[in-house]
Amino acid sequence: MRPVDRAGSDGPRMPMPVVFPSFAKINLSLEVIGRRPDGYHELRTVFQTIDLCDWLEIDITDEPAISLTCDEPTLACDERNLVVRAARGLQAATGVRQGARLHLRKRIPMQAGLGGGSSNAAVTLLALQRLWGVALPVAACQRAAAALGADVPFFLTGGTALGLGRGDDITPLPEVHLPVIVVVNPGLAIPTGLVFQRLNAGLTDAETVRKLAACLPSRVDWLATGNDLEATVFDAFPLVREVRDRLFALGAQVARMSGSGSTVFGLFGDAQAGEAARQACLNAGWQAWLVSSVSREVYAERLKGTMTGLAW
Repeated sequence: MRPVDRAGSDGPRMPMPVVFPSFAKINLSLEVIGRRPDGYHELRTVFQTIDLCDWLEIDITDEPAISLTCDEPTLACDERNLVVRAARGLQAATGVRQGARLHLRKRIPMQAGLGGGSSNAAVTLLALQRLWGVALPVAACQRAAAALGADVPFFLTGGTALGLGRGDDITPLPEVHLPVIVVVNPGLAIPTGLVFQRLNAGLTDAETVRKLAACLPSRVDWLATGNDLEATVFDAFPLVREVRDRLFALGAQVARMSGSGSTVFGLFGDAQAGEAARQACLNAGWQAWLVSSVSREVYAERLKGTMTGLAW
């Protein structure tokens, strides 16, 4: 679909930007199963999208150039950014002759275990296919996403899902409805690679995860598991443990680090308790949000994008 023209038929074409939400995720559980021959770790994780999001604004252009701007001054806007790489990769894969001007409004903390950059990349892949009027086969789109990053394939569909392999082998799970989630970031940026370098656990060989996948139950009991990266991160960054313990003290039924940190989330029984916990965390000098889970159905609907407030 081409953008709607703001000018009349006699005036110059002025493409109207289309705005897309780019949702964050939390890891309801994360198990490190073993090491892979390629040096990565085999994971078994349960992803969940939440309604904390960045916003990606896209203007389609007749020229093939791809440009990105961002309201976060520390974020690279060149080939180092996954948004730019996703857009140029899609151009190359489809042969499309159009380009795009993209503007990213960041709200998701960076290097925080919330998948902000991966989400931005996946939304770019999905949105530009619509706006350029091209379509990658599903398998090709999944491969393109995985080439950008381990978490990117999950953000093609969102909702509740199991991630195996590097986390990029995605299986949808029955939706988990979590209406009251307090997400807290203490202001630490923790590179994922550093956490895995420090990981010192008894890891089984990679065959274990294939056996798990072969007998995969229809429901993963993520409450009975945890996040295998917590001990490593808590040892190196005690403040993250402090946040987890504070959420428990404030009444969280579950409090757990997301991904490789530094963000921690807490599940609360009602909105009043959640808001009180959010305020307490803000008073401690941390970033804190009160959010809910986002289902696959809602995720797909929201990713249709909006033009001046009208969904298409």
